[in-house]
Amino acid sequence: MTRALVVVALLSSLTAHADPQVLRIAAIAPEGTAWARELKAFGRDVNAQSKDALQVKWYWGGIAGDDIVAVDRIRKDQLDGLGSGGMLCERLSPIMRATHMLSESREEAYFVLNRLHKEISDEVKKGGFVYLGGAGLGPDILFTREPVRSMDELRKYKVWTWDSDDVARIIYPALGMQIVGLPVSDAYKAYEDRRTDGFVALPAAALAFQWSAQSRYVSDLRLGFVTGCIVLAQRAFDQIPAEQRENFRAAAAKLQLRFEDLGRQQDEALMSGGLFMKQGLKTVPATAEFRRQYEKAIREARLKLGETLVPKPELEKVSQLLDEYRAQQPR
Repeated sequence: MTRALVVVALLSSLTAHADPQVLRIAAIAPEGTAWARELKAFGRDVNAQSKDALQVKWYWGGIAGDDIVAVDRIRKDQLDGLGSGGMLCERLSPIMRATHMLSESREEAYFVLNRLHKEISDEVKKGGFVYLGGAGLGPDILFTREPVRSMDELRKYKVWTWDSDDVARIIYPALGMQIVGLPVSDAYKAYEDRRTDGFVALPAAALAFQWSAQSRYVSDLRLGFVTGCIVLAQRAFDQIPAEQRENFRAAAAKLQLRFEDLGRQQDEALMSGGLFMKQGLKTVPATAEFRRQYEKAIREARLKLGETLVPKPELEKVSQLLDEYRAQQPR
């Protein structure tokens, strides 16, 4: 074998056995949940499409900290990305905060996210991240020890909210609600110790963290709609070989669609399919009067807060899109 062929053979061997790039991504989703299942599928897609050049290592159940702690780890190069439960997405993107505040359904949130994908990507990029897509996680609803049937009762009880949720932390007190902001890991114990009377939570999150099994009542009043996202540090994305980046984005786009389908299935099974009732939860229907009271209170709260949560241009942009979507729906 000539010297040139030996060099080629050695280089080929080194390339073939090069270590894969491992992307370290954290998620608040507990291991074993449907959310974790879909995130694992995303990792397998990334691995397969890159022919093992890229791999995803997941850190489940908030083991790397909640959204905000995980960001600090990303900036210290201890992590590369995050499957956000909504809180980081909203800190990086005013448009996503506005979507949380104004959307009333999964379909509305999905419409906004898709129409404003580029704008959200630009907002996220300013924070040093690449936006890989967002998907609806579900509506904020009430899981309580006592039934909630009116605004007076809503304001009477202390309810847990995620302490990283800026929208909840600001807008719910403006409604007159008593909130107790704590990490997800402390929510169960706070209720058990009667420091809180219930939870403001997504249906799927209430199931995953067993809050629904602890509560007695669930209200069908929707307080807002939460969207999650996957973001990767710009420095980690830049290290992905150029020929692999589009495949990586394609895997993320597939994940977005699967998450939307999963969310619809979970909402149907939990709220309409009777899964919560099988756990012993009693559904408290929100009357037309209660909904009217809440809609009036939330409008007044938004006026009072002004641009505290969302700059006016972004708020108007999302409002106009929602008006467009609602005008297209059958009456």
